[in-house]
Amino acid sequence: MFAFGKIRLFYDSVYDFTRKESIRNIEYMKHVSFFCCAAIALLSIFVFFASCARMSAPAGGPKDEAPPVPLKSKPLNYSTNFSADKILVQFDEFIVLKNVNQELLVSPPLPKKPDIKLRGKNLLIRINNQLKDSTTYNFNFYNALADLNENNPLSNFQFEFSTGPEFDSLYVGGVLSNAFDYKTEPSLFVMMYEQFNDSIPRTQIPDYVAKTDAEGHFFITNLKNKPYYIFGLRDMNNNMKFDLPNEGIAFLDSAFSPGFKEITVIDTLKLLDFISPDLQDTVYRDSVVQYQELVTTIGDIRLFMFIEDYATQYFRQVYRPEREQLIFAFNLPVDENFKLTPLENVSNKDWFVKEPLLKNDSLIFWIKDSALFNSDSLFFSLSYTMKDSNQLDFVRTDTILAFFQPKEEASKSKAEQKKGGRFNLNVFANKEEETEVDSTPPPSELTFISNAKGQFDLNKPVELLARYPIANVQKEHIVFNKIVDDSLRSAVKFEIKNPEFKLRNYLLHFKVEEDEKYELIVNKGAFTDIYNNTNDSIKYTFTTRGTEYYSNIQMHIMGVVEPSLIQLMDEKELVLEERKIWSDTTLTYDFLQPKKYIFKLFFDLNQNDKWDTGNLKEMRQPEPVFYFPQEVETKGNWDMEYEWELFPVGPPKLKKDKKTSQGAASQPKFGTSSGRQ
Repeated sequence: MFAFGKIRLFYDSVYDFTRKESIRNIEYMKHVSFFCCAAIALLSIFVFFASCARMSAPAGGPKDEAPPVPLKSKPLNYSTNFSADKILVQFDEFIVLKNVNQELLVSPPLPKKPDIKLRGKNLLIRINNQLKDSTTYNFNFYNALADLNENNPLSNFQFEFSTGPEFDSLYVGGVLSNAFDYKTEPSLFVMMYEQFNDSIPRTQIPDYVAKTDAEGHFFITNLKNKPYYIFGLRDMNNNMKFDLPNEGIAFLDSAFSPGFKEITVIDTLKLLDFISPDLQDTVYRDSVVQYQELVTTIGDIRLFMFIEDYATQYFRQVYRPEREQLIFAFNLPVDENFKLTPLENVSNKDWFVKEPLLKNDSLIFWIKDSALFNSDSLFFSLSYTMKDSNQLDFVRTDTILAFFQPKEEASKSKAEQKKGGRFNLNVFANKEEETEVDSTPPPSELTFISNAKGQFDLNKPVELLARYPIANVQKEHIVFNKIVDDSLRSAVKFEIKNPEFKLRNYLLHFKVEEDEKYELIVNKGAFTDIYNNTNDSIKYTFTTRGTEYYSNIQMHIMGVVEPSLIQLMDEKELVLEERKIWSDTTLTYDFLQPKKYIFKLFFDLNQNDKWDTGNLKEMRQPEPVFYFPQEVETKGNWDMEYEWELFPVGPPKLKKDKKTSQGAASQPKFGTSSGRQ
């Protein structure tokens, strides 16, 4: 009993101790729980206020991409008998204005721009003008409106009203593009006048106006049932008037009436002519019928913009890329009154050689007098024809400084160096290993650059381009061979010619054979330039391509009603070849490298071998331009044939290169092609 009592006492004491410790632990956990709950509550409050302070879309919700929506307005949109002086439009959310002075366009135009303000979700328009009677007005905001939070634009929001009892509801549309290359621009004005003379677009704002989109499309709304005169304008000073020389203009030749026009439709009907008794056979005959039909005139207007060519002559700048070379640049070709006189003492009247150019708006002179070209600064008297304020000719004389700076090439842009200088006139100096022009007197040795290297095209002559104008050529010192093998050469007959307008170029024409190796040896002294420099011995080697590398194009051209120039261009519209035609014809282009080509044609109405712009005062449109409606991508060893019926169409949109088979890639959309075997 004693032992059992001790054991019981021991367990009771342990239990009591354990119970007290548990109570203490529970009290401790209560305190810990209290502090944790308090901390969590404080953190929640902090996060709540932080999230309230930050403007953001609710997590997980879709992004707002909807533009603001107009809910109501006072007066109502499309009201008649309008007489208010202000308009209030309420939207479903807050909005912002972007370039409203440039974007908002009112048609018919108002003498004074309306005041545009925002009040919360409301747009307030104050009209500060006396409105015309019985006229429908259109307020087009184009891209001026967007919502506040996500900047979603509300494009082409329009508010319309009529000051009379009825709405003018006719409208027209079309495309405005550049006359020469069919390029389009956004925000060009298209203007309509109820009356016309050649001074109205220059002095009066239009009766109706709209703007083009990026593709050149335009729509003019709320027109009356009457004829209008239509113009396009690239407005440089934003006054809706054709009053600056660099502004583009377009016009229709005659008045245009919006609405509908009546056309004659010719149709063919099949009439039942005979039925057999057993109903086994029927016979029909064709019957031609004519009837009148009304068609809309909406969208069929084509306007072609041009800049008038009435610029007056002026001198641009003088360039001296080498000591011996002078380049005088004008904005227009010079006439016979041009005269250049050095203001230094010259020992010889023949102190220069003039290098002819196809365009006479830049003139190149090579100085022969060493006393002149050795001087860094040269002064000249320059005389040329200009026009006075009354457009009468007079001869102007200027004193010009031509300064030579040896390090000039280093300050030019890399692009200009690659292009051969400002006017592509100093081609030789830049092609010769991209070296700087030497500042010393002419070298004692004449050097060339040539295309006689690497892979040589079958339809090209060998070209030699000298650094300075050539004075004498000795053909007997030039050797042209076909390389049969390492030890055997076969002489090739050739002709050497100096092209017209070229002083430094010589072409060697020969009968080119495919897949052959040639060598051209220009022995010492074969060429002499105007500074009495002669060439050292030069040797060129090249290999001709095989015919399978090339393709041929046969183009059947229809609809040629005027003398025309047709241009073969690369995909950047660089003219590679130009031909003149007088009527419908078929042209063959052979030895074409595998690449993409564009065909362009324009009527040469005055037969001056160049495209001419228009003139508003003379009501003369620019010469019509046509593009073949697809790019032509050639492949090696392919013959391609196309039919081209002329109609106004812009340049083709060039396709991106795709990895397709040769046959599939070579199938033209408007013609046929086949491989040569």
